[in-house]
Amino acid sequence: MIRKLPSGRWQVDIRQDGRGSKRIRKSFDSKAEAKRYEQHLLLRKSEDQVWNPSKDRRRLKDLIQQWYDAHGHTLKDGEMRKRKLDAMADRLRNPRATSFKVSDFATYRRLRMEKDGVGENTLNHEHTYLSAVFNELIRQGEWAYENPLKKLRKFKLDEQELAFLSQEQITRLLEECKASSNPSLYHVTRLAMATGARWSEAEGVTRSNFTPHRVTYNYTKSGKSRSVPISKQLYGELIEELPFVSCSAAFRKAIERAGIDLPKGQLTHVCRHTFASHFIMKGGDILTLQKILGHSDIKLTMRYAHLSPSHFDAVVKFSPV
Repeated sequence: MIRKLPSGRWQVDIRQDGRGSKRIRKSFDSKAEAKRYEQHLLLRKSEDQVWNPSKDRRRLKDLIQQWYDAHGHTLKDGEMRKRKLDAMADRLRNPRATSFKVSDFATYRRLRMEKDGVGENTLNHEHTYLSAVFNELIRQGEWAYENPLKKLRKFKLDEQELAFLSQEQITRLLEECKASSNPSLYHVTRLAMATGARWSEAEGVTRSNFTPHRVTYNYTKSGKSRSVPISKQLYGELIEELPFVSCSAAFRKAIERAGIDLPKGQLTHVCRHTFASHFIMKGGDILTLQKILGHSDIKLTMRYAHLSPSHFDAVVKFSPV
């Protein structure tokens, strides 16, 4: 089958030996070229024969567009990721894809760190995004070469400190939130801190997300909905204040007024860390916390395990001295 893609290119989508056989998809600039390739596949079914009438002249941004047309548009963050990939290609001067080498990206990373002050974590994300483009096109038969980033190691990052607030800091912060001119700040902060929600999740709830006495978060980072119980009193107070207005900027000011210092990048996320930390310190179990936070990988939840009372007791009990 030959079909026209949203990008204007023409895609051949065929199973050489019928249903259940290996599926081959490849796109071309013209319909005529696509037809020639389809005829080639029908006449020569040998998997070992490579069809390559001319050298691959596509540039990095061409591959990014192909990736987006075939797969990227299905991702929740697909548009945002494509914008980042295009910006990366521009910074790399949009090289011919076949000449793009691992050393090119290694140099790119170094210059980004030295000239732009970009952190290692951000560069690891860029590495992941670009590598995923090649991997996906290889899976779809759109890239006949090796992933050029396959052997490049990502930066090894130190485990980041997860800041959480003490009871005294929580009280101080909530007082500042209550005094804010933003009508939603106090309520969003309490909801995030009472349920371990991400700020965007708590800020974006509507009345339909609430049932007595629980809140259900949809459109989460993992793509899976989750429900978390809340107290009857909090439910009654929050339901009267919906919908909420944007208040992350007001939260930053409240943190500053409360005199609370937080690690870089953990502003609104401190509510989520505070819930998780206090949950474990008061005897909650890791598996329940994993479900509440919506972690798909238990390793993320295990970052809070050291705060468990049983963890402290075990240190004392089993210490050799």
